[in-house]
Amino acid sequence: MELTPELAKECREAALKKYQNEKEKFNLKMMIMGYYKVKSLLSTEGLKKISVIDNRREVDKNFNQQFSEKIWKITEEAWAITLEQLMIKFFDAYGLNVEEDIKADFQNNKEDEQLDFYV
Repeated sequence: MELTPELAKECREAALKKYQNEKEKFNLKMMIMGYYKVKSLLSTEGLKKISVIDNRREVDKNFNQQFSEKIWKITEEAWAITLEQLMIKFFDAYGLNVEEDIKADFQNNKEDEQLDFYV
């Protein structure tokens, strides 16, 4: 099977859709893992601090919304840093060269701008 420009575009679009679906699930999982990892490291005083915030989140919907957005943003920022490192290692493992193997018009394509792993 020949990899035509049309087939390459379809492959990228399918990969983007799968990436976006998996990213949302992964971000949620990563956020939960971070929460439990932090709790596993805390002293009694640290656990009390988390308990105060968690109790407030249960009774104050606005606070819960704001706090959740803050944690989600932190998770996305951490994922972006991690993803960049992962992509570099994937490029290396596959023997890819950024100048040769990344789609040349990538930065000018509005559809592909959603691929946040392009560094």
